[in-house]
Amino acid sequence: MSSIWQLIKKYQSLILVVVVWQLMALSGLFSEQLFPGIEKIAIVFLELLPTSDLWSNIGITLYRILAGFALAAIVGVPLGIAMSRSRTFDNIMQPIFTFGYPVPRVALYPIFVLIFGIGSGSKIFTIFLECIFPIVVNTYYGAKRVNILYIWSGQNMGADKRKLFWRVFLPGAMPSIFTGFRIALPIGVVIAVLTEMISSSNGIGYLLTYLSASLSQSQVLAVVVYISLIGYALDRLLLYVRNRFVYWS
Repeated sequence: MSSIWQLIKKYQSLILVVVVWQLMALSGLFSEQLFPGIEKIAIVFLELLPTSDLWSNIGITLYRILAGFALAAIVGVPLGIAMSRSRTFDNIMQPIFTFGYPVPRVALYPIFVLIFGIGSGSKIFTIFLECIFPIVVNTYYGAKRVNILYIWSGQNMGADKRKLFWRVFLPGAMPSIFTGFRIALPIGVVIAVLTEMISSSNGIGYLLTYLSASLSQSQVLAVVVYISLIGYALDRLLLYVRNRFVYWS
């Protein structure tokens, strides 16, 4: 009983949203076509569950999200640490991130379509650009906060720059790096769905656009629930990896 109560407390805000939604649907203030009840959304959700069309589109979207995010992590983490350790390199790169951070990179998506085509390449590159900014910034400040005593100790023990990177800066910045990952990954989900809605013949964003054209709001909202579950599952996976391997955070 206590575990159920803890679960309710943990997700009380989400439960409140569901209750308010259902009350508004039952109030009759809105058209049932535009504002379906929770039970109708749940029925459509379960109807979509066994369909291969849903899972094939989810698989395509997940591939794009993870590919763009992985590229951003591979490039962003070393870049952030390098900026934190070299004043010259920091002065070169800092204006790009200062002026580029507020710019919605998705606005450049039509250009990427012309370069990479309408397939996965343009979408992965857009996700990469959106994800790399929070990863670099969080890595940069995480590496800046590494205790100077650890750096001196490593240098006194004869560690070169490569060993300092792997043994001191990377572990020391890892809690901040995972914070950047947790910020970047949901952004990747949003950008993947958005770019698929703009121009795609597959993916969960394409499915959302296709169902929207049928004016069936219950189907659209059921897909939105699937998207939110994808984001939640990816975040839980990141948390598991962080707690499992970054145990000193």
